[in-house]
Amino acid sequence: SNDWINWIRLKVFICSSPLLKFDHCVGEKYRWVQRHLGPEFVERIILTRDKTVVLGDLLIDDKDTIQGLEETPSWEHILFTCCHNQHLALPPSRRRLLSWSDNWREIIESKRAAV
Repeated sequence: SNDWINWIRLKVFICSSPLLKFDHCVGEKYRWVQRHLGPEFVERIILTRDKTVVLGDLLIDDKDTIQGLEETPSWEHILFTCCHNQHLALPPSRRRLLSWSDNWREIIESKRAAV
């Protein structure tokens, strides 16, 4: 159910970096999104090698460092915890989402309150 999208009333996009050898990568990403999130999210996929140029308020990503052309992206990077980054200690200014069962609503509300 996508009830949480109605609850937060904002636009959610899937921003993903395709692999450099992308023979099957792009198609697999689209199929995964359609299967797990539904066809409406296929229209909200942004594929880019440089996520810093994408405008937004939050970027939830499992990569601990997002670099690109834009030195100060418009979004706040929330580190999504997974096996390859769970050991990293973040500075106090950085936030982490432990899993999708973690309180992601609080992160969104705190961002909304700051605006």
